[in-house]
Amino acid sequence: MKNSKLRRIFFELKANLKHFKYGLKNKDSFKCSNELSPITGRFWTHQYQLASGIQSDKYLSETYYHNRVEGKLNNYNVAGYFDHKGYIDTVLGSHTIKCIINKISNCIYNENGEIITVSQMVDILTEEDGREFVVKVSSGTGGGIGVTIGTFSEVKTAIEKLLNNKTDFIIQPLITQHQELKKFNPTSINTLRIMTMRCHGDIHFVSAILRMGNGGRVDNASSGGISIGMDHQGKLNNRGFNYALDKIFYTHPFSKIDFSDDHYVPYFNEIVALVKEKHQQLKSQDLVSWDITVDQDGVISIVEYNILWSDISFHQANNGPVFEPFFDFIKELNDKDAKKISL
Repeated sequence: MKNSKLRRIFFELKANLKHFKYGLKNKDSFKCSNELSPITGRFWTHQYQLASGIQSDKYLSETYYHNRVEGKLNNYNVAGYFDHKGYIDTVLGSHTIKCIINKISNCIYNENGEIITVSQMVDILTEEDGREFVVKVSSGTGGGIGVTIGTFSEVKTAIEKLLNNKTDFIIQPLITQHQELKKFNPTSINTLRIMTMRCHGDIHFVSAILRMGNGGRVDNASSGGISIGMDHQGKLNNRGFNYALDKIFYTHPFSKIDFSDDHYVPYFNEIVALVKEKHQQLKSQDLVSWDITVDQDGVISIVEYNILWSDISFHQANNGPVFEPFFDFIKELNDKDAKKISL
């Protein structure tokens, strides 16, 4: 019941209970206010204000965001197709990292979309010694789960397990990332997470964070990595956070880079323009989270995009109430007395 109404009701109950317990431990949170979730939203407001340092009643609680923003803007009836990483090349057409192997259902495809055998797949993966790959489960995973990185000998066991479990997966080449991204954590591909939203027919940039590893191979904060926000010009904030948002980093614990030294995401304006352009192709999905990287030659690639259960906490903890400019639109989405259309 991944995207069912029942799951979302259960999520709302569980998340509200969790944050009510947070409120009991943090008495000051009862003094906070939240415009769209007056009762339970105050606890999210308190947590985000502590992290971002920005006082506001315009933060979205996770429950409001998932059930009354994402749930209203995205069409979950076709979500399974868009959520499947094996179709990203087909959907977007360009600016993706090529899938050199794409296993869907009972077939294995090469990068040209031709059906191949397991033996032919092995030949492709072993034709160049020392080449590294990224193996990803195609759907139903996130937060770095279901991702294996390494040479063929290092990912072989993971591939065998996926084949034997009849799990869809993709294999992509491991790119060499741009030095301005690599410097934070050289062992992982450090990606930009950008959120865009269609509002009254126009695509808007909402927020961006940089996700970087902490000595590991994956960048997800939920897998031990760090997230750090930025302004609308791509200049990084002077501090980042762990997954639980209870630990602040002013320097990277692995690379020792000081976050206050005016770091910028390379090609940021071009990246924003690209995802806004690509969002036009996702006509049934009005709220999209994009994972972006830039290689050593300045080539921008969309690693993946997310339309289901995309995280909002990292954006608000790092960048403040990012949906405040769109509050009137969000209220319209949830206005039960909105004027009906008549022809």
